Amino acid sequence: MLGWSGPFAFLATLTACAAQRVYRNDVYLQNTCGVPLELTLANDSNYDDQPRSFTLAPNERSSVANYQSFGEDVSGQISDRYSLKLKSPAATKTIDAQTLRKALASIEKIEERGVRSWTVDNGAFCP
Repeated sequence: MLGWSGPFAFLATLTACAAQRVYRNDVYLQNTCGVPLELTLANDSNYDDQPRSFTLAPNERSSVANYQSFGEDVSGQISDRYSLKLKSPAATKTIDAQTLRKALASIEKIEERGVRSWTVDNGAFCP
């Protein structure tokens, strides 16, 4: 009987690792600036890290960071090289990783079925 305990323990450990839950952490920006914004993002994901640019209309919401994790909240996953450049008709502002982490610390996390989301909607990122 003891001969089976080693392989059983190995399989139990393997099964536990394979069943570990994967979370999606999404950070959104709600454009409350009153003007269209041109956004340029770099290092905003740990699974699809291609730089991207797009226009965000007033009151529109879009993802500005997304990460997969095995339990960690998004703050620990944001790359130190994260960059969000926001350009309005009158000004430009760049948000770095530290600024994003600080903003997220005061925003309520919404969690539903393995998807966690935060929305920056207070105008703090307006250029």
